[in-house]
Amino acid sequence: LTQAEIAFFVAGVYNNGMSREETIDLTEAMADSGAKLDFDSPIIADKHSIGGIAGNRTTPIVVSICTAAGLIMPKTSSRAITAAAGTADTVEALCKVDFSLSTLKEIVKKTGACLAWGGALGLSPADDKLIQVERLLNVDPEPQLLASIMSKKIAAGSTHVVIDIPYGKSAKIEKREGALALGKKFEEIGEYFNMKVKAVLTDGSSPIGNGVGPALEINDIIKVLNQEKSRPLDLEKKSLFLSAILLEITGKAKKGKGMQLAEKMLKSKKAMHK
Repeated sequence: LTQAEIAFFVAGVYNNGMSREETIDLTEAMADSGAKLDFDSPIIADKHSIGGIAGNRTTPIVVSICTAAGLIMPKTSSRAITAAAGTADTVEALCKVDFSLSTLKEIVKKTGACLAWGGALGLSPADDKLIQVERLLNVDPEPQLLASIMSKKIAAGSTHVVIDIPYGKSAKIEKREGALALGKKFEEIGEYFNMKVKAVLTDGSSPIGNGVGPALEINDIIKVLNQEKSRPLDLEKKSLFLSAILLEITGKAKKGKGMQLAEKMLKSKKAMHK
């Protein structure tokens, strides 16, 4: 399809929405449009934010904390859609993020994790075509947001996923009710695909961290992992919160003990080493 035709589809979904069945069908079709990963482990952890908040770069910190605690977390991320930087853009300020499937598997085998751009792997390539058009139109329709994130999780072989849904005046979702409804949809789609999905609502009323843009955001991440005095505490707090939930839903930590384990990994510098 041409970009003009895809734009009609994106605009149609933006204006009319999709039923639950249509969203599930779109998710499945997008996941089936490309390669799939299999890491031969009963638990593959993942974390994803719906984005839209400047400086919200919790992913590299969460991946470092959770894999330091023993989880396997092959993290693939998108580039920016509606913010100044996506996780892939930010990590790319430090190192390469586009790998072949075989190289990625080697990285995960060696370290238990990766921080890679999903587009280079051919996971749900239909999603990247849609994102290109969404970026031009500056829209991210809810059904496509759901299908985009969940198709990537299915293709990556994820079994346990935490979804971060920031809401507030400048976020993609303004009202708490809307964020709760979206979270429920993520959990329902996860259930349909035999995936344990936990959606959490977070404060999206203002930017996070000290800087916006790839280089400044990776700087914030390193400061948190290094436990420097000038580190952004809002970014640290949110990263610990998300890590704690992931450690609990995967059974790495008992209910209510996830924060303790996450803090231990961060403060002991095990997360930085990872």
